[in-house]
Amino acid sequence: MADVILLSTADWDHPLWTNKQHLAVSLADAGHRVLYIDSLGVRGARAGRADARRILRRLLRSLNPLRQVRQRIWVVSPLVLPGRTTGMAGRLNRWSFGLALFWADWRLDLRTPLLWTFNPNTRSYLKLGRFQATIYHCVDRIQAQPGMPSESLERAEQDLCGAVNAVFTTAPELQKELAPLNAGTHLFGNVADAQHFGRARSQELLRPPDLPAIQGPCLIFIGAIDAYKLDLAMLEALIASTPQWTYVLIGPVGETDPSTDVEPLASHSHVHLLGPRPYSELPGYLALADVALLPLQLNDYTRHMYPMKFFEYLAAGCPVVATAIPSLLDQGDVATLCPPDATAFQQSIAAVLKGDVPALEQRLARAEQFTYERRTASMLHCLGRHGLLPQEPAPPQAMPYHRVRRQLRVDWVAAQVGLLPVQAMDRLGWQRLSSPLLDAFLRRWPFSIPLLSVRASQALAQGDHDRGRHLIEQIWQLDGEAELLHQLLFRRGSRPGDRGDQLAMFDALASSTVLPLHFSGYCRVVRTYRAIDQKDQAHLRRCCNALDDIIAALDDDSDTYQCLRPNRVNRAKLLISAHLTRLRGLMALHDHPALNQAALQLEQCARRYDPFAIDRTTAIRMTRNIMRCLAIAAVMAWHAGDSCRLDAVVAQVERLRSASYADRFDPIAERTQEDHRSFADWMLERLRGCRWPGGQATLKPPASLFVEPVLLVYFPVLRLDRAEKAWRFLTPLSGQAAA
Repeated sequence: MADVILLSTADWDHPLWTNKQHLAVSLADAGHRVLYIDSLGVRGARAGRADARRILRRLLRSLNPLRQVRQRIWVVSPLVLPGRTTGMAGRLNRWSFGLALFWADWRLDLRTPLLWTFNPNTRSYLKLGRFQATIYHCVDRIQAQPGMPSESLERAEQDLCGAVNAVFTTAPELQKELAPLNAGTHLFGNVADAQHFGRARSQELLRPPDLPAIQGPCLIFIGAIDAYKLDLAMLEALIASTPQWTYVLIGPVGETDPSTDVEPLASHSHVHLLGPRPYSELPGYLALADVALLPLQLNDYTRHMYPMKFFEYLAAGCPVVATAIPSLLDQGDVATLCPPDATAFQQSIAAVLKGDVPALEQRLARAEQFTYERRTASMLHCLGRHGLLPQEPAPPQAMPYHRVRRQLRVDWVAAQVGLLPVQAMDRLGWQRLSSPLLDAFLRRWPFSIPLLSVRASQALAQGDHDRGRHLIEQIWQLDGEAELLHQLLFRRGSRPGDRGDQLAMFDALASSTVLPLHFSGYCRVVRTYRAIDQKDQAHLRRCCNALDDIIAALDDDSDTYQCLRPNRVNRAKLLISAHLTRLRGLMALHDHPALNQAALQLEQCARRYDPFAIDRTTAIRMTRNIMRCLAIAAVMAWHAGDSCRLDAVVAQVERLRSASYADRFDPIAERTQEDHRSFADWMLERLRGCRWPGGQATLKPPASLFVEPVLLVYFPVLRLDRAEKAWRFLTPLSGQAAA
């Protein structure tokens, strides 16, 4: 089960529970541990009693900075200046928040946690790269609320959506606006605690003692009473025209919008403003409702909201009359929806009171479909399909959230001290002495990752590759990271020995059945390149066959094409890397039939690949490799004399080149060391010039047009001085084509 840091925009003990508290409860009920962080504030404090009370509560909570409120749920209340993210105040906030989080992490021992945030300003407080995965849960358009710094929140939200791994929205309009910013944007509408509000149908529920005497039908609204979202003018007109109905309004007044004026409502004798009531007591009020109301305005905020209370009303068995906001339009079969007009509301309520209402069984069945348990399970399943959930069970020494905690452990410090003589011996060339000493340490501390890492490095340097692989497998099982193997794969300078030694080393590492696919797969990729360098035909053939297995496994899994893991742990990137490496291996083998078949498989893969469906950093960084793959596919189409196939390859190059220029990739394209967009432009220009009209074999272009694209398959930059390398590949193909 995962550890989740939930960055909320509502305090845990707020009387009106929303998505944040309910999500924490449903995650905990599913077995996850949740650290709930009370609101950091998205606006500055306002003069008035409401904010003064909040500040006082926060100061009092700081006396108990970490408290357990339920099984597997802890709450931390950082001392911060509300809404301040820049300047000295912003720095103080980050320091104070970081200190509170460090204390909570120390107490709870959080390991590779998920970040689940509702706060658009998250990046002003946290570094996202320290989490297993990051999710932004957008439940409404905060920047449309009164008094909010709308422009800065808009910028922060846009930036956050592009940086997190996934975005969950609760309303169709939110989904429409945020989906272009992140490939992992999914709509999960609002839901309710159906079991809790279902108590309203219990015959044993007592009448709330503070509920006044009711004359005629009882109409109830439960929720925050704020002028920016409730249509108070329409509601007052409705109340004035229906003295025969009793209106009960439950909830805080003007909490978000201080301009809210309820005096016109309170002036009517058949209106009762009860103020906020404990969440546990709300079903008792709904049990007496003849109609539950949602008298909303139609404005920028409500168009982007999905009122949670809609499903709470349904679960309580209440007939619902609501404003027809966009998110509710598909719920018209279980509720009465109408424009925000007093006459329309009056007519709709009157019809409901006469019995013109969807059947109770239908309303309750709909409420059962929209529960927190179901939605949370669906969201976690979605994260799993994107590859964002941590491995289960978690390794016993999985990385702590604050990595410095690992270095502060006694056994870690002891290991570093013990390594001092070992490292001194290694520098003096006394490996025959240092290795036995290190083995003795490992017999005493067999699960010390620093000792295992150094001993694995020694074993690999000494050519004992099986021992090295076994030690690396132990490290992976203990901490789930294996930093040593990551360095061997992606930092060439860290590899011991010559190319022959490295081929043997990666041969051993690639045989592992313990390491995860992103490690064992890249071991096979690197091994293949070493076999190409060594010109070992038999070994290279085995390497290409092993890549066949990797490609088949990845291609058969539809989740590969929607992986949101970053760069080197992204399954889609591994798939393209495996394709390119196999193509390069078959080119070195001069196995043209197999190369042609591999190119056909690559073309199918390219058609399935959508750069907008995976992590955006990965998508832009793999542009060169997929363009190189398509260049080889183009050569093989030319070799086969199939102009239609070549046109199809060029069409894929055009599609992927256009995609690379999408606004979504701008922040990444500007930060990469290589200019992927220019590479795509160049490759498209060259391959377009290689096409010829279908059915006119005499117009088929010469092999010379493919020299430059092939050179860029071999080299990172165009090396015309090495043109003979391209010709060695093209000449046999040209001769076979002519024959």
